[in-house]
Amino acid sequence: MAEGDLGALWTRRGLIRTAPDASVPGWASHAQCPTPLILSERLWRVYFSVRDPENRSRILFVDLDPLDDMRVLYQSTAPLLELGAPGLFDSAGQGASLAVRRDGAVWLYYLGMHRRRDVPYGLAIGLARSTDGAAFERVADGPILSVGPRDPYFVSLLHARPAGAGWEGWYMSATGWQARSDGPWDAEYGLRRAVSEDGVAWRGTDVTLALGEGLLPRGGGIARPWVARVNGRDWLFFSRRQSAGFRSQRDAAYRIMAGPLDPAGTPASVPRPMHFANPPEPEDWDGFMQAYPAVLPLGEGHVMFYNGDGFGQAGFGWATCGL
Repeated sequence: MAEGDLGALWTRRGLIRTAPDASVPGWASHAQCPTPLILSERLWRVYFSVRDPENRSRILFVDLDPLDDMRVLYQSTAPLLELGAPGLFDSAGQGASLAVRRDGAVWLYYLGMHRRRDVPYGLAIGLARSTDGAAFERVADGPILSVGPRDPYFVSLLHARPAGAGWEGWYMSATGWQARSDGPWDAEYGLRRAVSEDGVAWRGTDVTLALGEGLLPRGGGIARPWVARVNGRDWLFFSRRQSAGFRSQRDAAYRIMAGPLDPAGTPASVPRPMHFANPPEPEDWDGFMQAYPAVLPLGEGHVMFYNGDGFGQAGFGWATCGL
C-alpha cells in the first residue's frame, strides 16, 4: 500500500453476515464491529456483536474459510458471555473489540455498556479469556480500562499488541456529549494511546492522536482504531463521522480512514479517506456508511472486515487489497 494511493487498492467483496439470522435465538438486529482472529490457514473466527430484543449487545462469532471467499463454516448460537450483574460496567451490553492469542489462550478485549440517567450510556473496556476461542470467562468483574482523569466520559474499542517488555494500545476516548434537536444525546470521541505491562492492567497516556483538521477531539466521532502492518510499516485504520447529520446525511456518515504511523505509534501524516476501486452505490448494503474496520494479512495482500449501513444493521462484509 503506497502512501497517497489508498483508494485504488481496496476492492469490495460483498456481505458476509446479514442481520438478523432467524436460526440464532435472540438475534434481533445488527452484526456489528467484526473482530477477526486467525486460527489456521483455512479457519478464521470473526467475533461480532448482535442486538437482542431488548436492544442489548451480545457477542457471537462466525467461522470463515478465507481461501474460499470467506465461506461460512459455522455460526455460534449463544452469547459468549453473560451480561454483568446490575451495577457492573457491562450490565446492559457487550461488544467485541480485539481477539489475540496469548500464552496458549484467546484473549478477547470487549466493550461493556451500562445505562445512565443523564446521558444514554457509559462504556468501559473489559477482558475475557478462553482456551478454545468459544467459551470465555472474564478476567475480572470490573473493567481493565475505564474513566479517569484523562478519560472523564467513557472509553471503548481498544486495539492492542505486545511491544517490547509490555503492551501498547489505541482506544476511543469520549470528549463530551452533544444534545440533539430530537431529544437524545450523541457522544463525541477521539483516539488516545494506552500502555500496559501485562496486557491486563491498562492506563491511558497523555497522547491524544492528532489526526488532522476536522479529525480532532470534539470534531465528531472517531471510532474503532486498528493497527496493521502494511508494506513493512504500521498503518492506522479507523472510521470517522461528523458531529451532526451522520444518521441522515451520507456525506456526514462514517467513512474509513487510513494513514501511516511513526515509530512512537502516532500518525506520521494526516490520515486520508479510503476509497474503493468499486465504490458502493447508494442502494448497496454499504452505500450510506462504511465503519469499524479490521485489517489482517492474507497471502501477499490484506483483508478488511467492516460494517455498512445502520452502524451494523446491514451486517458486515469484506474488502481486499493486493489480492
